[in-house]
Amino acid sequence: MSDVDLYCERLAAGLWAEPVNTLSNLAFLAAAVWLWRRADAAGAWRARGRVLAGLAALIGAGSFVFHLTGAGWAEWLDVLPILLFQLTFIAAYARGVAGWPRVAVAAALLVFVAAGVVASGFPAWLNGSLGYLPALAVLVAMFAAERDAGRAGARDLGAAAALFVVSLALRSVDNAWCAAWPLGTHFAWHGLNAVVLARAGAGLLASGRAASGGGSILGYGKT
Repeated sequence: MSDVDLYCERLAAGLWAEPVNTLSNLAFLAAAVWLWRRADAAGAWRARGRVLAGLAALIGAGSFVFHLTGAGWAEWLDVLPILLFQLTFIAAYARGVAGWPRVAVAAALLVFVAAGVVASGFPAWLNGSLGYLPALAVLVAMFAAERDAGRAGARDLGAAAALFVVSLALRSVDNAWCAAWPLGTHFAWHGLNAVVLARAGAGLLASGRAASGGGSILGYGKT
């Protein structure tokens, strides 16, 4: 079992070598609780919202273990919940909001995974953040579609996309700023991404409820 040293804060092997990066994952648990409560008002989309909330909690737990241990095997606990959240989110939007047929949804998921694999093949670029650019592109596309459709979720999806740009920037400069800021910026990536998941989830629930004729859960009118 080898230690994974990817971030400024880790200066030694073993447990608790990244205390701030580790504890900052509690933000994902807070986002999960917030999203779970928001799902209660989502009508027919309640179950989808709760699934997303559960996955957000798994993201926090997996990343917590990874940064706690710095172990190579724990990196899978960090990566897989993120991928599951992304795929679930895209499928729920494509099927439940955009109304795509199942075959088209499956094809879109395959393209998304392939794009992520290709982008992740350049770990030296943007400190390994290149693999998240497909997710950003999808989020921006969803925001544009919801804005054009006049549905309530556009505001939250747009806010999530904007915050994601900032969090990606902070993740990308973590190692570059080590000399000037030894703590690094990865903890801020965690905190902002927790908000990204919460706002994106809220936007999806709002647009999903509006698209299914249930009005808005965010204070907008029914479309």
